[in-house]
Amino acid sequence: MPLFKAFKAPNAAISINIGKDNFVLGETIAGDVLVTSQEEFEAEEIRVELGGVEKLKVGGEPIAEEGSETLETRIYSSRTSYTQRGDTMEYPMYKGQTKVSEKLRITKGFSQQFPFKITVPAGLGPTFQGMRRDGQRLERTWMLKGVVAVGERPDVEAKGHIQVSIA
Repeated sequence: MPLFKAFKAPNAAISINIGKDNFVLGETIAGDVLVTSQEEFEAEEIRVELGGVEKLKVGGEPIAEEGSETLETRIYSSRTSYTQRGDTMEYPMYKGQTKVSEKLRITKGFSQQFPFKITVPAGLGPTFQGMRRDGQRLERTWMLKGVVAVGERPDVEAKGHIQVSIA
């Protein structure tokens, strides 16, 4: 493999096709992943990932008397693992995946759909953006990502946000 080719993802694309963008906690997302390629390469696997992240911006004034948070505003992620960017703390809430294909030789001109199902876990937080009672700004997002994993090169990825609500 030429040296500079190792720094670039293959000339391929992946897209996720689902019938809707709004889901309920505990619901199974079903759809297809479409993979196309203009280059021949070896894919380690093709997978769909579902992730939820909570971001807290600290430093606001409390907006309510002390009391418990609502189902929307409570924190669902573990407070032990986070990334800090300025005054914003980012906590991973959930990361799951489902494999739609094992190792696969992808040829130039390749185009194939792979069906998938992945469940939004019940008991976690819905999509939310707003203030908590303690004055912290909370943003909770859910993302669906398709990945063509490539061994020694960057992966081919496509991602998009979905809305998750309480039943």
